[in-house]
Amino acid sequence: MSDVVKKKRRWPYVLGGVFALLVVVVLGVLWRLDAILLKTAREQAATYSQKLGRPIEIGDISTQLFPTVGVEVENVSIGAAEGEELPLAQMASLDISVAAGPLLSSRGKDIQVKNAELSGLTVNVVRLADGTTNVQRLLQRLEEQSPKEEEKPPEDESQPTDLSGVHVERAALTDGTIRFVDRAGGQAARELAVKDLDIEVKDLRAGKPLVVDLAAAVLADKQNLQLSLHAAPLPPTLIPTPERVTLKAQKIDLSPLGPFLPPDVGLQAGTVDADWKAELGGAVPGGKGPTRLVGVISALGLRFAGSEGGKALDVVLDTDVAGDIATGDLSLDKLKLDLGPANITGKGQVKGLLSEKPSVQGFELVGRNLDPAVLAEYYPPLKKQLNGMIAGPIGLEVRGSGTQDAQAINVDVDLTPVRLRVPAQLTKNAGGAMKLTARVAGAAASGGALKFDANADLSGVDLRPGLLVDKSPGQRMDFAVAGTYAPGKGGAGMKVEVPKMTAHVLEDTVTGSASFALAGQGKKQTTTFSADVKANKLDADALLFDEKELAARNGGTVPAPESAELPPEDPARFNGYRGDIRFAVGALRYSEMDLSNVTGVIKMTDDLISVEKFSSGVFGGKVAADGTTIRLGPSAAQRPFEAKVKVDGVQVAQALAQATPQKVMTGTFNGNVDVKGIGYTPEKLKETLLGGISGNILGGTLLGKDLVASVSEPLAKALPFASKALKSGEVTSLSENLPFGVQIKNGVAQLSKPITWTRPEAAMSFDGGIKLDGTLDLIGSVALTPSTVKTLTLGKVTPPSDIPVGLKLTGPAWKPEVTGVDVKPAVTTLAKLAASSLAGNLIGGKRGEQVQQVIEGGEEKLRADAEAKRKELEAKAAEEKSRLEAEAKKRAEDEAKKRLRGIFGK
Repeated sequence: MSDVVKKKRRWPYVLGGVFALLVVVVLGVLWRLDAILLKTAREQAATYSQKLGRPIEIGDISTQLFPTVGVEVENVSIGAAEGEELPLAQMASLDISVAAGPLLSSRGKDIQVKNAELSGLTVNVVRLADGTTNVQRLLQRLEEQSPKEEEKPPEDESQPTDLSGVHVERAALTDGTIRFVDRAGGQAARELAVKDLDIEVKDLRAGKPLVVDLAAAVLADKQNLQLSLHAAPLPPTLIPTPERVTLKAQKIDLSPLGPFLPPDVGLQAGTVDADWKAELGGAVPGGKGPTRLVGVISALGLRFAGSEGGKALDVVLDTDVAGDIATGDLSLDKLKLDLGPANITGKGQVKGLLSEKPSVQGFELVGRNLDPAVLAEYYPPLKKQLNGMIAGPIGLEVRGSGTQDAQAINVDVDLTPVRLRVPAQLTKNAGGAMKLTARVAGAAASGGALKFDANADLSGVDLRPGLLVDKSPGQRMDFAVAGTYAPGKGGAGMKVEVPKMTAHVLEDTVTGSASFALAGQGKKQTTTFSADVKANKLDADALLFDEKELAARNGGTVPAPESAELPPEDPARFNGYRGDIRFAVGALRYSEMDLSNVTGVIKMTDDLISVEKFSSGVFGGKVAADGTTIRLGPSAAQRPFEAKVKVDGVQVAQALAQATPQKVMTGTFNGNVDVKGIGYTPEKLKETLLGGISGNILGGTLLGKDLVASVSEPLAKALPFASKALKSGEVTSLSENLPFGVQIKNGVAQLSKPITWTRPEAAMSFDGGIKLDGTLDLIGSVALTPSTVKTLTLGKVTPPSDIPVGLKLTGPAWKPEVTGVDVKPAVTTLAKLAASSLAGNLIGGKRGEQVQQVIEGGEEKLRADAEAKRKELEAKAAEEKSRLEAEAKKRAEDEAKKRLRGIFGK
């Protein structure tokens, strides 16, 4: 019994021993875990030390597993680089703790961060003897070591990460310091600091508002800067939508900061005060409700190196402004922005501008002395940024008033007194007209849309420096538009309708209407547009530079396209585009072509551009291009296209004159062009262009070359008796109706079948192709008629049939060359004919005719006739035999049928 009692009393000691053993094991694991983590962290620190060129040290790492999972990192420093004395950054500790129970029970889905605190952070910004800072050197090193970004394929849209399981009770930066040390002045280093820097966030979780508070002592012993950010209740993604910003600053002296700013700023003195609050509302993406800006921000006595006469610049923003983007409300109880001698002031109210009952009461926004060149006298870096592009006072006035039935806001921007010099774009002298006037009003009649009309006068602008538009100062150029604007449902998207627009360009007037709409977001966003443009006449040649004018303005050479590499194009960048453009121009002058009654409908669906309808009178005929398509998504060298063109009554001479000043051919062309390819350059088209051209040339004449005369000269020289070449007329007449067809492949337009035509002088036939650069590669024959041969041989020979001469047509189409003339067969035939004629005349009579037949091949002819007769008789005999066999077969079948009927009694 006593043994049983002893055993029962012994179990607490056993359990305690097991527990103690577990504690020892856990402590051992934690000790080893800390050591392992510390070793790994220091190895990583050594790697990054090499990359940054600065030693990185980690003092200690300690972990905790229960009741919170936590880690504390102590005494981390990023040391000084070569040639520097102070470390870049030091951190006393980083402490993070997460509740273990919820983390384990939810398998990592419920993350409750009890505390995340970074304390004792000190950043040293050192200005070195050469004027650079250690931060600039670090950024430069990182940039040098960063690999060049390779082109990445567009990423598919994914669902935002749901972080609703994350809850941060407190995150903070405490007792931070940013030290500014100036070593550029030698041994007497200047030091200043932003001290007592505290940033704190509490109760960060989905569904709760976010509040971020920042406070710091900026170049002072006490905290003199407070910044607070309030955001709307956080969504599951924890991406904040700011609602309110509060800024307070108490006379912060900026002078000591000057040496640490970029050298081109040159700040020497100034102070900042602020007591400003912004209720952001719908002014930020995702925000809702009204917006209000109240308070004053002032930067006084700002002096910059190089300012004219040491002028000091005062900048003061004093606001009491409220508005609501959703309804179109704007209240300017106070708006004043002073920029030294320049200022912008505002007052008045606008209510319900986007509603059916707008109201404008004494609204006024006026700018005075807005001369960038004058402001550059106070702030010299502005002069470098402007680079002489703009000088002179800008006129700005926005005024609004009216009754409920006639509300309007008028905007006037007058740049007439301003001198403009925008490189490679435009110039304008002071005094040259350049104005914009606009009127905006609530549109009750259109269900709450915003009505507007605007006029722009650019008559004083010189657009010739852009080397695109040939518009000089004083020439007319003005635009007028009127329409409505309506925001999309739910604040997303918009729709603009412009039922009336007019443009006066030089001597021409263009009118029309247009619309534009955006809807959806991301990859589901759609862009819808339409335009209808009309003009009685339009001289594009007068408006645009041609190559001759470009060369004249560019030292005799046509400027090459910009060589800078463009960013890679996204093939899907046009997805969601839907629209059409309609146009009708009575008379269009373009590239020295006079087109008439130009009408068309062009549609866009994603990246596909399709010509639904296009027709134009040109070169005395008519051209239609219905069904032509092109895709804009791929890069220019890879864009597929398909051209379908119907030509009716086009004068060939006029059309070819656009490609060459040489007169090549006359006549009228009717036909079809149906080709497709990829890319636009000649090199690319040689590889990809496919299709065909077919049609008829009526009353055509080939200019610059007399083909009959071209073969008569070498033939006359080769004949063994006296002859005379035909006189060249430098033209070759074609037939009254010459049909032809070509198939394009591998850069060559190959004739589908030989083209043939007959003239009184000869019958001609050619086969082959024409390269895309206009080089001919044709082989054929010129068959001289008996009358032509008689003239050529001075009456000695009159052949019974045409005499063919082989030849080639090569060289450019506008200057063809006759090569490879083969006169041997013709010479042989004509020599025989001449000899037979001579022999017949000498012998005379029937005997002479027999001799003549022998010389001309009469015996061969007799043999051929006999052979033909024999074959004819054999064919008739075979035909008769087949007929008799067929009749015998039919009689046998009829006899068999009779016998069968006798057997069956039918």
